[in-house]
Amino acid sequence: MERIYIFVLRNDVWMLLLASLGLIWYISEFLRARRLLQRAVFGLELERGRQLRNNAAIFILALTAVIGIIIYVNYQVAPTLPPELLRPPTPTPDQARTPLASPSPPAIPSSTPTPLLAPTITLPSQPLVPPPIAPAATETPEPAEGDTAVALPTPALAPTPLIGCNLQLTISEPRNGATVTGFIEFFGTANTPDFGGYTLEANGPQTNGQWASLVGRTIAQPVVDSLLGNVNLSQWESGPYLIRLTAFNRGGEAAYQCAIQITLEN
Repeated sequence: MERIYIFVLRNDVWMLLLASLGLIWYISEFLRARRLLQRAVFGLELERGRQLRNNAAIFILALTAVIGIIIYVNYQVAPTLPPELLRPPTPTPDQARTPLASPSPPAIPSSTPTPLLAPTITLPSQPLVPPPIAPAATETPEPAEGDTAVALPTPALAPTPLIGCNLQLTISEPRNGATVTGFIEFFGTANTPDFGGYTLEANGPQTNGQWASLVGRTIAQPVVDSLLGNVNLSQWESGPYLIRLTAFNRGGEAAYQCAIQITLEN
């Protein structure tokens, strides 16, 4: 029943208008039938007048009942219905006619987290040597006591292949074989299994055959495609240098190494 009441309440205006117009029409038909019956002489005219009068009377009663129902629902039933039933239905959007809204611009974060940067350190006069590790293919063994020190042979200008580099331990900038000068920033990744820290070292004309630390200490924070460290080499002797990135495990032992060659011009 509530559906019928809601239908009547939502369509009462045009229903009441149509019923009123129909009522006026059939009242006029009823009066016309009365006049026809008063003037009728023959049986056929009497029959036609009675049929017209009866039809008009039936429609007058029906339309009067419709008007009465509309008035009853509005004044007696509507106040008792729950308010949520009387709310207008939500229109269904037409996909063919409703214009699409412009896409919202992507949210821009208020601040971008700054990766942990290794400090800029000027190398001391005496190069710092990391804990002893297994000699790599590019190292030159130190001379024994009493022997004459042998200078590190000058590497060829052609860049050497990357040694031991992989996705978990690599130097991406500067690239292997690049020519650099002055202040240098090293970018790459140091995030090996059982990571305990990393060092960045150089071996070339300025270091006299030794591996000298470029950051002055072991960095304990893993780095993924970001800054490994930076150093000012403007006072160093020009020439080719090997740059070695060494990763240590949690026990402090050197576990992985990556080496590239660059040329320093000052």
